[in-house]
Amino acid sequence: MKVLTDVRLLFWRKMLETLRNPVYMLTSLSAPVIYLVLFAPLLRRVAGNGVFTSGNVVDTFVPGLLAIVAFFNGLFAGWGIIDELRSGVVERFRVTPTSRFALLAGPVLRDLVNLLVTVVFFAVIAIPFGFHLHLFGFAILLLLISLLLVTTSSFANAMGLILKDEDRLAPIVQGINLPVLLLAGMLLPMSLAPQWLEVVAHFNPAYYVVEAARLLAAGDIAKAKVAQAFLVMVPLTVFVMAWATRAYNRAIA
Repeated sequence: MKVLTDVRLLFWRKMLETLRNPVYMLTSLSAPVIYLVLFAPLLRRVAGNGVFTSGNVVDTFVPGLLAIVAFFNGLFAGWGIIDELRSGVVERFRVTPTSRFALLAGPVLRDLVNLLVTVVFFAVIAIPFGFHLHLFGFAILLLLISLLLVTTSSFANAMGLILKDEDRLAPIVQGINLPVLLLAGMLLPMSLAPQWLEVVAHFNPAYYVVEAARLLAAGDIAKAKVAQAFLVMVPLTVFVMAWATRAYNRAIA
């Protein structure tokens, strides 16, 4: 099938870029490790308040970090397409029969592979710090944060293609980044927040990912919050990818 062939070729093109310059993946891994080493010990100060106990601080904190990695890796992907616009790569694709969906899916799939490698390495690194890895729950967790990555990467790539300038893209990314980060409870559970803030958090799709991630990391698979997360993320991912593909069709006519 031509679309699948196009996706494979464009994915491998972007993957070769990563393999030639692995600093990006090392940087993606270093950020959560720094959070784990420098921030997680502070959480032990609030252990025993009903949200944390001395034994599960890391188990609560690490799944939130995994969601942060997925969210950041996807949201900051738009700068790559802007660079390709400037270098004339996108212009060359205009005269090819390449599927516009493949032009989006190739880079997104590369981002997904980078994410999965980073997350698995980080989870292994977190084990000596006290993280308990439940393999089946972790496998479902990978699927869930993959949906988050695909959503944010598709959005960022399409916005980069539409705006065509880093100065225009940066305010949008930063404007989304901080509210979503805080309202998802990625660093601290939203159960610590006042009730009004918890209500607002329910309008943030990433909140459901983080809540489900903590359950899945603990091996609690058959929970309502896990189902809620997939019910939110699956249609959102499909919608954003469809919108992004349409944006590519318009921009690369």
